[in-house]
Amino acid sequence: MKTLIICIVLVLAAGVSRAQEITELKEAKVGFAPLSSEVVRDGNSYAFNVKESYMGEFEANPIAFMEAYFDIDNFIDEVRHENYDSYEVTFSSKKGQLKADFDKEGNLGAISERFKNIVLPASLREQLYRDHKGWAMVKNVRVSRGENGLIDKEFYRIKLRNGSKSKTLKINSMAAERNEVASN
Repeated sequence: MKTLIICIVLVLAAGVSRAQEITELKEAKVGFAPLSSEVVRDGNSYAFNVKESYMGEFEANPIAFMEAYFDIDNFIDEVRHENYDSYEVTFSSKKGQLKADFDKEGNLGAISERFKNIVLPASLREQLYRDHKGWAMVKNVRVSRGENGLIDKEFYRIKLRNGSKSKTLKINSMAAERNEVASN
């Protein structure tokens, strides 16, 4: 009995002494990232594979999405040791991408967007249905370009099929608002 008590006391003493060891951890950086994304470096450009909160969030308004989820000042702080004059950042999703150029101070310069097989605006869908009865849309592409966060040029390339016939339409978004559709 005496040996049993001594063994139990020794086991407890060993457990307590083992629990008192200090483990030193490395410094951890904590930051706010409302959007999880994967960063890939390609030469002097960086690509972010975005993860949307809901389907279509990114392609609905890519510039607003970028402004909401991307902090250029934090990004510049992270890559300041590279001493770049400008930064080309590409935001990519399954449907397409947004390329944005930032200067050394973090001001937005040229932007370009390219998205495929997106939901067309309601007015454009109605116009296509009205002007091309019997034709089915096979695929579409929206291409936009601009400066300083403002879109200057935007057009849609839409492929239609009717049985064995197919045709491609190129629609300027400004012309689509005026109900003018051009075809190729």
